[in-house]
Amino acid sequence: MILDIYKDSFEFASRKISNLLLLGVLSFFNILIIPMIFFYGYNYRVVKLSTQSMINGGDVPPEFNDFKKMFIDGLKYIIVYFVYLIIPVILIMASIISGSVNWILLLIGIILLIICTLVVYIAIPHMAANDDSLKSAFAFSELFEIISSIGYGRYILNYIGVNLISIILLIVVVLVISFIFMILGIATFSISTSGVGAVSMLGTIILNFILFFLVMPYLAMFQSRCAGLIYSLGS
Repeated sequence: MILDIYKDSFEFASRKISNLLLLGVLSFFNILIIPMIFFYGYNYRVVKLSTQSMINGGDVPPEFNDFKKMFIDGLKYIIVYFVYLIIPVILIMASIISGSVNWILLLIGIILLIICTLVVYIAIPHMAANDDSLKSAFAFSELFEIISSIGYGRYILNYIGVNLISIILLIVVVLVISFIFMILGIATFSISTSGVGAVSMLGTIILNFILFFLVMPYLAMFQSRCAGLIYSLGS
């Protein structure tokens, strides 16, 4: 079942290339607040669609429209993550900010961060499935009931798998592009030493472009789809 979710999510993210490219534009300018809000607003839309979907049901990514609602949804998405993660992040920062590490505080912060990331992973779909109600994202008894219905082992395994797949794909892309430009750099060095710096700079630009314009939006859509589908198993 978990493998089916991954398969469906990989296929889903590539079913409408035009939408993936539009999401890539938002990802590329994600350092700016407005594009970032729309970026998460669209991924929230993917989550919402997926909570109502069947695995391997042939869904296509939602349209880029109703931008006012997309903006509001993006804000809600960010607010929920902020509320869930702010306390563990503060604890982790406080444990190292004094110059000497407070290992007890750091451990508490890390454990709390793991728990919060696991809960927010189901909180976003639950909000999407309940008329976009912020209150639903913090209905802890309902959230844990849904996780229990899915199965704690299956739920945690799905979450770990989603993140491992994302990390591995990122590493592979970086290694492949770095290897290509390393070969080009060696070839250029044999012709002209002054060209090596230009090749290195070009490689960095292309790597960042591919990561932010293609890989990151693809993985974001993949992760959002996985979150919605795993939620649908327990709802």
